[in-house]
Amino acid sequence: MAAPAPFLLKAHRIQAHHARLNVLTNTLSFQSATIEGMQIARTADGLTMSISSGGVVTVGHTKIQTTVLRNLASIGSFRNKRDVLLLLAGSTLPRLELSRVEFTIDGYLTTSHADIPAMTLSMK
Repeated sequence: MAAPAPFLLKAHRIQAHHARLNVLTNTLSFQSATIEGMQIARTADGLTMSISSGGVVTVGHTKIQTTVLRNLASIGSFRNKRDVLLLLAGSTLPRLELSRVEFTIDGYLTTSHADIPAMTLSMK
């Protein structure tokens, strides 16, 4: 049996508050965030389902199961490279800024609430 296709979270920029990384569960969490240029997509069986926003997305308490350090693209998203080390050491960052974000959602993305203006859903 083939593993389910992962989702990919892309964004131009994410500004998160009170961010924390749990390396044991590969979970990145934050209390709130704004996301510019958000797209969440999944490709399976030759079709890509995509949810995107034409505005600034705001989310509440969010958890993303993602292997953040899986590839250099993820590390390159961190505006301040020191933040990677602080997160790995178990610190909670009052403010985390990511740009040109590309995270694989390995298991789940949960949020207490999301405001997604100008949301579009497409199947190609």
